[in-house]
Amino acid sequence: MFTRQLLRASTRVNTRFTFRQGGVRNASSYVEKATGLFNSAIYWGKVTVEVAKQVYTKEGLAPPSTQEVQTVYQTLYKQALEFVAAPKQKIESLINCAKSINKDQGIRYGSYFIQLVGLYTLGEMIGRRQIVGYPSFGPKPAHH
Repeated sequence: MFTRQLLRASTRVNTRFTFRQGGVRNASSYVEKATGLFNSAIYWGKVTVEVAKQVYTKEGLAPPSTQEVQTVYQTLYKQALEFVAAPKQKIESLINCAKSINKDQGIRYGSYFIQLVGLYTLGEMIGRRQIVGYPSFGPKPAHH
């Protein structure tokens, strides 16, 4: 009876020890992955800032003045109040504006729309790393 208890206790200790070792390995691998992702995010963030600085200086960009910001927000506020006061009139003016587009403008805006859809689709393909569908990283379903 004493040997059975001793064997059971030793197997419990061994399983606990091996479980803890596996847990330490898993935790350290997660920490290594997180550290790698964090370091690469920091690196690419710094690269982006440096490129933005160069573009800013080469293009001669400048932030808007406070007067320009105030003018923009005042105009938006007035337009929002006008829309709330007479929504039907504003909707009709938008419809008339859409109807007044001639053939050349329609072709130009249509090509802009097609370019935007193409860029969106390209971004989706790059993000998914597939042309059609989403990749499945889990176990494959069993075939019946």
